[in-house]
Amino acid sequence: MINFDVTILYQFVHFLILLFILNFLLFKPVLKALDKRRNALQGLSDGVERAKVETVDLGKSYESTSLEKRKPIIGSKDAILSEANKEAVHVIEKARSELAEELARIKSEIEMEGKKVYDALKADVGKLSSEAAQKILQRSI
Repeated sequence: MINFDVTILYQFVHFLILLFILNFLLFKPVLKALDKRRNALQGLSDGVERAKVETVDLGKSYESTSLEKRKPIIGSKDAILSEANKEAVHVIEKARSELAEELARIKSEIEMEGKKVYDALKADVGKLSSEAAQKILQRSI
């Protein structure tokens, strides 16, 4: 059988004293340090999550603000481009009409010059034909 003598009681008392001393000197400070570390890591983790959420919110805010600021610029750009296109069409049409007028004027000048040359040659035809006939016949007509 098992003998229960005083040494077992001493060992039990020593164990309790050692447990109390270790609890006071070792376990509580280590557990406190672990809790402090866990709390610090949790705080940092929460800070990171808040920063992520804030970053996403700021990104969305930036995009919406940027889009709002770009809308009038894009609208004015479109208006300016439309106005420039209208002006370009107007300038091209004006140039076409001026060129058409110039072409008509040049055609009329060419026609008048042609008539002058034709009239001058018509007047000279009779004279030239009589001279040619005189040379061919070798006598005066």
